[in-house]
Amino acid sequence: MKPADQFRLMELSERYADEKLSATEISALEAELRDNAEARAFFAKALHQRAELCFDDSWQVQAVAESKPTAKPVWWRHAITAAAAACITFGIFWLQNSRDGTVATLIRSQQCQWAGSSLPTVEGARLKPGVLDLIEGLAVLRFDSGAELVLEAPATVEVLDAMNCKLRRGTLVAEVPPQAKGFSIDTKDAKVIDWGTKFGLSADEDGKYMVRVLEGLVEVEDKNVAGSKKLEKGQGMDRGWSKSQLNPASSEVPEPSRWQPTSVFDAGDGWQAITTAFGRGKDSYIQPTSKTPTDFGKHPFIRVKHSGGKVELNRKGYIAFDLSKFAGRQIDDAELVLTIEPSELGFASFVPDSTFAVYGVLDESADAWEENGLSWQQAPAHDPAQPDHHLPAAAKVKLLGKFEIAQGINRGTRKLRGKDLADFLSADTNQIATLILCRETDETADSGLVHAFATKENDTRSAPMLRVKLR
Repeated sequence: MKPADQFRLMELSERYADEKLSATEISALEAELRDNAEARAFFAKALHQRAELCFDDSWQVQAVAESKPTAKPVWWRHAITAAAAACITFGIFWLQNSRDGTVATLIRSQQCQWAGSSLPTVEGARLKPGVLDLIEGLAVLRFDSGAELVLEAPATVEVLDAMNCKLRRGTLVAEVPPQAKGFSIDTKDAKVIDWGTKFGLSADEDGKYMVRVLEGLVEVEDKNVAGSKKLEKGQGMDRGWSKSQLNPASSEVPEPSRWQPTSVFDAGDGWQAITTAFGRGKDSYIQPTSKTPTDFGKHPFIRVKHSGGKVELNRKGYIAFDLSKFAGRQIDDAELVLTIEPSELGFASFVPDSTFAVYGVLDESADAWEENGLSWQQAPAHDPAQPDHHLPAAAKVKLLGKFEIAQGINRGTRKLRGKDLADFLSADTNQIATLILCRETDETADSGLVHAFATKENDTRSAPMLRVKLR
């Protein structure tokens, strides 16, 4: 049995003996014990140990001998012995862990891929001080102090001890219970001390970082500034992180640019393909802002988000393909290919598996939009006053299909293929087609993840691609 499950069952046994479990908890516990022999044996052993520690008639003997009516009542004696049982049991467990040097447990891994880790990456593994390098998915660490971290790829964290770790790069969400108050996370330029709360932290190797408090209180010590700053629920501190992610700087030794096809090319088996880099193709996105943006079309990412709570955080993607090379020919089949990119804006923990919808704009006069002139106030098939801010105006579009991205996935491709897409392209008369990309799934808390897809301005990932099969 995994250590995390032993901790959980030990706690349940104490609460069960004290009659503090709810009806729902009792039902779930009974089902687990009925189906799991190992859990049943451990639970019975825990209750037996408690019973042995609680059985002490010295109180009663002393009370009778002295004939004093002030002898401690039974409930008080049981409370003392129960506390002793819990302390001894957890003390033994902590002693065993201290002997082997482990300080945390990897309690969950979801869609995970690892690289360069010095620690075991199997779910349930006990962890000594060392490094975990997560390149895909979500992973949950529980420190022996009780602090719990959700790592969101790409992220590198160094486990130091039961009360301390270091975020070298990436994003995490920390939840710290009362018994772990004072748990701290270091970054290159900051130290975040948690006083029993929940918060998100993003950091990079260049020192930039961002803290956002979701519950409770944290204290942030900037290593470049004297003193510290306390942040409460809803407050945050951003030291260049968001700006660096919105406008990623080129590295000193940049990777070679990926070839973005500027012509139609043969994709095999009768298929031909183009990207938004061909002809009049274009890609951009819109977001509510106080100023009309003039550079979204230059970004290496199309950013897409649905936020039901905050209108200003919604984003929708716009993609246009130049169909001039297919003019006058019937399109029998078609496929849209999008490349997922890590956006590192927002927290993946606050967005479940997400559904995306692709729409085709019906009004061909709206195809003349400009990449860097597109705005929330003026965009094809968009009504800034409608309640569903994350969706296009229904009467002006045709739904072409949907796809999904699982929570924690930040790389790979997604494809959309079908008759609706082929028919929409075949009906085009002005040799350019505009598509709108929307996320239907809402975030579960403020600061949820912004999904990102590569554009033709991206140097290392493929631009939006359209594959067609002509009759």
